[in-house]
Amino acid sequence: HGGTFIDCTFGQGGYTKKILEFKDTKVIALDRDIKSKKLADKILEKFQGRFYFKNKKFSQLSDLKLKKEDISAIIFDLGYSYTQIKDSSKGLSFNFKGDLNMQMGLNDFSAKETINKLGVKELEKIFKFFGEEKEAKRIAINIIKERQKKEINTKNLVDLIEKNKRTKNYRTHSATKVFQALRIFVNKEISELINGLILASKILKKDGVLAVVTFHSLEDKIVKYF
Repeated sequence: HGGTFIDCTFGQGGYTKKILEFKDTKVIALDRDIKSKKLADKILEKFQGRFYFKNKKFSQLSDLKLKKEDISAIIFDLGYSYTQIKDSSKGLSFNFKGDLNMQMGLNDFSAKETINKLGVKELEKIFKFFGEEKEAKRIAINIIKERQKKEINTKNLVDLIEKNKRTKNYRTHSATKVFQALRIFVNKEISELINGLILASKILKKDGVLAVVTFHSLEDKIVKYF
């Protein structure tokens, strides 16, 4: 039926391109990652007047100043794109050897600062609540010990986690939960998601659709509760 759609996680533009295939549609896309703008510029060439891109976070949804726009649907796809995970400058993956980073854009601090500066109690809380990591305390204590010798980078952190995991799950990498926790913390993903959902519900038209794709139990619980 056409209408205006907001793609809150533009990424590689998958959802946006699909929606724009239908005539009478308009897409306002958001992404905190400035690297997404290159792809957005290509789409803009083809769909001028029907496509707009903003380098913003979910919590800035209300900055869009939508003048009586009828918003038919708002989409959040909370996963990281393949290109973001493969981007070594972002350091999202435990397969990289370089500095810890994990900043997706419009951030206040990095994973490197988090790991090398925060106290043992803060690190334990981050791993426990955002990663649901059972060995949170043990890993946090050993990070403090290790960083007295040298600054911790991605490889050091992965080695340290593997050494301190008492129970191994052979289906998932030992560092998965700690890396998830760091990504969530550095990008303030939980508060961003909650703010995004609240703001989205306020700007949707009556009977509009709010679609959310989640990737782990924390996000899943928040979205279902909302």
